[in-house]
Amino acid sequence: MAVLHFLDLTKSHKDNHLKLFERLITAADGMKITAKNEPCAIKTHFGEDGNINFLHPLFVKRLVSMIGKSGASPFLAETTTLYSGRRFHADTHIALAREHGFDFAPVIITDGLYGDEYDDVNGSKIARGFKRVASIIAASHFKGHMLTGFGGAIKNIGMGCASKGGKLDMHSQSKPYVVAVKCTGCLKCHDYCAFKAVKKTGKTVEIDKAICTGCCGCMSVCPERAIKFSWSAGASDVQKGIARYTANFIKGRKVFYINFLLKISPECDCFHSNEPLLCPDIGILAGFDPVAIDQASYDMTRTALEKIHPDVDPQEQLLFAEKLGAGERKYEIKTI
Repeated sequence: MAVLHFLDLTKSHKDNHLKLFERLITAADGMKITAKNEPCAIKTHFGEDGNINFLHPLFVKRLVSMIGKSGASPFLAETTTLYSGRRFHADTHIALAREHGFDFAPVIITDGLYGDEYDDVNGSKIARGFKRVASIIAASHFKGHMLTGFGGAIKNIGMGCASKGGKLDMHSQSKPYVVAVKCTGCLKCHDYCAFKAVKKTGKTVEIDKAICTGCCGCMSVCPERAIKFSWSAGASDVQKGIARYTANFIKGRKVFYINFLLKISPECDCFHSNEPLLCPDIGILAGFDPVAIDQASYDMTRTALEKIHPDVDPQEQLLFAEKLGAGERKYEIKTI
């Protein structure tokens, strides 16, 4: 049975939340995964442009301080997105992160400038920047999600540590395609593709799906956003894909998980707008099991989540992740 430590923020405390947060991490022995002079990644979400419900950067800043005191070298890790926006490319993603207050540590977009740099790990396209990083802290803002019911530690690792092609793999099991009426025939995608999957067809191009690897780099270099993909996978397939990627990613790594049940929004931090929060702040959970911490988070918010996404069973990601050996659903909570 996994042991989780919990900071209950529904109660009054004499100390401020940052001091209490540090006490939580110490009680949970979170710094034991770090090693002197070795890199330690903090995998978090910087929030979409226009979104204000993402994890408060002061909590992440306190983590950076604690990691630094342990002798390790902390950095903030993220990946590019499949959809257009400032997080679509690494350079604009980093600029947005700093605007949102994450300017106190190095920021590394681990799947490269265009999101196509990855290593194949048992069929999962894992962002290449994580290749030699053995110690990772997953600082996850727990919230609702239209496809997975909720997003927590499993989604932060499984989806958040994948390259563009990996995200595409989880979302649709399909390859990108060209919207001919939007294509200007500039051939940037054609010249970019290392696999020669983009073919000239008169004034436009098309993608040979038999050759395409699904890296999605062509989507990033297209100035007209004429290359798209189908969000055809159902909620069940997406959850199973995220669980599979999580299990493949964490194998052989030291990972510590923190779920922040604060500003619990109905949808993902990828949304560029905000809706009324689901419920008052609950607290912060910490531990070494991604399945247990997400199960506990779901149990604490089940009623509110079921109201907003009644057609989605978010426990599929938990069941499948447990089946794949990523963790276990049974847990014990120790309140600090």
